[in-house]
Order: sequence, then C-alpha cells, then structure tokens
Amino acid sequence: MSALFTPHYLLALLWLLPLLLPLSQPRRWQLAIGCAATGALAAALLLRLATTPAPMLFQLLIQLLAWVVLRFARRYLQGEPGQSRFLRASGGLLAGATLVVASLDWLTLLLGWAITSRALHQLLTYYPDRPQAVLAAQRESLASRLAELLLLVAGGLMLLATGSLLLSDAGMSLDESPQQWLRIVAALLLVLAVVIKTALLPFHGWLTQVMEAPTPVSAFLHAGVVNLAGIVLIKLAPLWQAVPAAAMLLALWGGLTAALASWVMLTRISIKLRLAWSTCAQMGFMVLECGLGLYSLALLHLAAHSAYKAHAFLSSGNQVRSSIQRPAAAKPIPPLHHLWHGVAGVLLLAASIAVWQQFATHIPTPPLVLIVIIGLGLAPLCGSLRGGLAALLLCQLYLLLHSLFAALQGDHAQTFALLQWLLAAGFAALYLLQGWLAWHPHHPLSHRLYALAFGGLYLDEWWVGFTQRCRHALTPRQPAQGAPHD
Repeated sequence: MSALFTPHYLLALLWLLPLLLPLSQPRRWQLAIGCAATGALAAALLLRLATTPAPMLFQLLIQLLAWVVLRFARRYLQGEPGQSRFLRASGGLLAGATLVVASLDWLTLLLGWAITSRALHQLLTYYPDRPQAVLAAQRESLASRLAELLLLVAGGLMLLATGSLLLSDAGMSLDESPQQWLRIVAALLLVLAVVIKTALLPFHGWLTQVMEAPTPVSAFLHAGVVNLAGIVLIKLAPLWQAVPAAAMLLALWGGLTAALASWVMLTRISIKLRLAWSTCAQMGFMVLECGLGLYSLALLHLAAHSAYKAHAFLSSGNQVRSSIQRPAAAKPIPPLHHLWHGVAGVLLLAASIAVWQQFATHIPTPPLVLIVIIGLGLAPLCGSLRGGLAALLLCQLYLLLHSLFAALQGDHAQTFALLQWLLAAGFAALYLLQGWLAWHPHHPLSHRLYALAFGGLYLDEWWVGFTQRCRHALTPRQPAQGAPHD
C-alpha cells in the first residue's frame, strides 16, 4: 500500500481548501486560482526529482489546466448565481483527479474516480432548471456508477487472484489456473469500465449530450476527466501484458471508435458537439495505442489532447466568428487526387521515420496501423507544395515528441499483426469513402450514408432506453392527484 503523505496526495489535499473552507465568493476565487498556481509550481519542481516522471507530468498538466480554466471561469461566470457551488465542485473534481493520477492501489483509484464523478455531476447540473442538462447529467451519473461497480468487482477479483491491492502487482506471474482465470475476468471487466469512462462507442451518449453545462465545465470534462482512464490504462501496463486478450479487445474497440466517431464528427454543425465527437474519436485512438502497448505515444496523446481541447473549448466563441468568415464548403477534389494525397501523407511519415532511424537508433517505430492513421491525417496538407512542407515539418515534430515521451514512459509493444492490418485497411477504406462522398454529394448512397452518420449510427438508442428505464425505476413515484397524503 502506498504511503499516505506523498507529494501527489499533498496536491490532492491542496484542492480540499476551496472545497471546505467557509469563505466569501471573491476569497474563494482567489484561493482556488492560488491553489492551481501553487500546485503547478510544486508539480514542476517535483517533476525534476521524480523517479517515475510520467505521473508527475500529468499532475503538472492537471494543475496548469486548472489554473487556465479557473481564470477563464472567473470572467465567464461573472454575475451568475452559484459561483461558490462551482468552485466547491471544481475543488472536489481536481482533488479526485489528482488522486486517480497518484493511485498505486485499487482502493485509492476507486476513491479518486468516485470523487471525480460526483463532483462532475454537480458541475454538469450548474443550471438545474434546464431539463436537458439534468437528463444528460443523470446519464453521466449512471454511466459512472456502472464503471465504478465494474472497477470495484475487478479490484476484488484481482485481490483474490494476486493477493495484493497494488496496481503494479496486477501482472505478476501466476502458476495456478483458477487465479489466472480470475485475472482474465478482472481484466475484461476493466476494459468495459475504461470503455464507459472514455465514452467509446456505444457508450458515447453521455459525453455528446452534456452541452448545456458552462464552457469551463466542458473544458474540465474534455481536457481532463475523460483522459483519466488513459492514465489508468498506463498504470496497468503489466496487466495488459499478462492478459493479451484484454489488450487486443482494447485495440479493436479503440480503433473502431476512432474510425466511426471521426466519420460522425464530419456531419456535425454545432462547434461544441463537433468537439465532443472529436473527443470520442481521440479517446478511441488513445485506447488503441494502449492496447498495442505504445504507452509513451498514449501519454503524448493525452498531454496534447488535454492542451488542445482546453484551448478549443475556451476559444469556442472565436470559432463562431471564424466559421462565419470561412467558405461554407471546401471545393471537393477528384477521388484520384484524394487517394494521392493520402498516399503522400503516409509516405512522408514513413520516410521521416526511416531518416530519423539512420541518425538515432532509439527513435521508436510506430506500428503499421498508426503510420496509416497519422499519415492519412496529414493528407489535407499534401495538396500543395506549401502544405506538403508543413506536413513534413509536422512529421519531424511528431517524431521528436515521441522520442522525448519514450524517455518518460516505457513501452510493451503488442504485435497483433492481423488486427493491425484489418484496422489499417478499415481506416484506408474510410478515407477513400470520404473522398468519394465529397465528389458525389448528390448520389443516393451519399444521402443514405450522411443520414446514418448524422444519426450517430443510431448506436446510442439502446443506451438512452436503458438509462431512461433506470431513471424511472430509481425516481420515487409521485402520489396520484387527490390521493391522501400521510
């Protein structure tokens, strides 16, 4: 069991101050922003001393994110009622997130996750008079309770299998078959818990429906809360090595979510809803990386995604202005040109990797599926000489950052050759389909596929029905009008 008073836990205790101290509203704002600045400074200093820098790096990211979002929220919520309630919930959210990152055992992990979920529910219902906000918060709450139950059962099974509550012991060698089967079941339950917490398909509805909350809450959610499951996956790296079936399930589920959510995102008009589907796709990509054992790349992805989503949500007002000034629709290009741009993006990345490895042998080599996905992501830049040069520069930046993060977090690469080929082929087919649809917008197939994507592939309907039935079952029935009351 981990020691109680480590630097990580002291950062969590720091966030209890704006949560518990009886202060006036202006003083509470000053204290919360001061806690964020103090936490960021402490995490930066401790990062230089840490023997395992990856968790402390994420602690630094949490504190910096809190400092930026709270400074924005102080202006954004000016004149709004309930600001003290927002600050108390924010303190609880950040204390819980800090505990999740600090956790070395199952009990601390479950406690941090539970605190974060309950604080998030309070933030999502900042406007309690909005029915859509309350409904979306109830859906998130139900998803969180289910994920916590799965985590609790998985932790109990892991204790029976390994005799230890430490996360680092989850992958220990086991001689007896019953213990191994208990660990396999626990790993599969953990996969399901992570899928729910990261809003992967078809459990994405709670993330894409929470648009009624204030913008700072969206920044906290998309830039921080959903990323915590990625940290849990990295902490449990030995487990995914010991149970390859669970790792393969992570890679498959994450890859399918990344592909389908990216497709659905293209049909969204609302800026915040488009960003929500983008988060769903990015979480799928991150889970795919963890399933393949590329934890250094997943850590880089989490850090970059947190920074990007915080900026995207906090600047969403400016996006409205830029969207008005931008042309309504980009001019489509012929499918053959679209194909060539994709091939050029993949070749640029592959050539950059080959050149880097000639001069630095420690440069990690991304697997086939990631080369295809990242290369196709560069394709829109490859339509001109200037764009091609920008894509080439981005390849070098990516390889540089990947090598730096590889020094912070080790990898345990899983091959899964057939799965990689299938996912790479799927992403390539989706890319070609996107080009064909843009070139033939009035084709009957285009209309049918657009309607399917615009409906979110209709994957959320069953979860909506399930949550509605649970909500009605848990809501006390009101007595009939005119019935006697006790």
